Amino acid sequence: MHPSVRFGAVFAAGLLALAGAACGSDGTGDQSSGGFPDDEVDCSEEALTGGDEGFVFTSAYVVADGELGELCFGADDPVIVDAWESLATIAPRVQLADLLLFAGFEPDGDDEADTLAFVNSIDADGSAFQMSVNTLDAVADPDELLLTLAHEFSHVFTATSTQLDRTDEAIDECDTWFNGEGCYVDDSLMLAWIDEFWTGPVLDSVDPLEDSPADADARCDQDDGFFGPYAATNPEEDFAEAFSAFVLELEPVTEGQAERLDWIAEQSGLAEFRDRAIAAGLTPLANDFDVCGR
Repeated sequence: MHPSVRFGAVFAAGLLALAGAACGSDGTGDQSSGGFPDDEVDCSEEALTGGDEGFVFTSAYVVADGELGELCFGADDPVIVDAWESLATIAPRVQLADLLLFAGFEPDGDDEADTLAFVNSIDADGSAFQMSVNTLDAVADPDELLLTLAHEFSHVFTATSTQLDRTDEAIDECDTWFNGEGCYVDDSLMLAWIDEFWTGPVLDSVDPLEDSPADADARCDQDDGFFGPYAATNPEEDFAEAFSAFVLELEPVTEGQAERLDWIAEQSGLAEFRDRAIAAGLTPLANDFDVCGR
């Protein structure tokens, strides 16, 4: 198993076109969602892709108040509906309310073929998000899909406007960590994670604007806490991989992995994701991550 091809990163594609038509099967309709009025939800293919031609979207649904709503693009897809049900089993409804769109895509290129899912903020300040799932891979391995959904959803709740300041002023004066999209606020969950597990020199070796697999491999070799080399890409992917392992009760195979899982268990609200997965009989899953620090 290669976790580096399991998950897509936070996908900072183009913003949602606020002047677009309301959602419907052709990009128009009357579904209201979250803080977006009916006539400001753009479900056009251009908006869904953010201009990236490597993804062919096949369906998209509006998420209204944490529940899957109307189809607003493409054709009804039971694979995506089932993926949503899995996500809703793990994530509390109040958390799901940060999502505005839940979509399915097929990759159109070798690079995109390795992306099983991705998340992107679709407004300027991070108050609404889109999650997109690779429909071809979603049915291949149900356990892998669960890990993917947990991983990707962590990119939502760690990047909301209360966690990540995307204003130009905050970015220009950032003295915490600029992740390529914004600056983490002082009391953010991700900054606490960075302070705990990413020392100054290690953090300084990360380029937030360009991933380096070689650098990630080198960090993996030095730290047995990472759940595979993809986790060593940057702090966000480190947390996301560890969070998915926590939610699905993967058994740690190193002391470093155990430390990361214990830290997550101590954070307010995060144990609820794991408890919901346990109650639904979804755990434990096998720990098939490549082992770092060896």
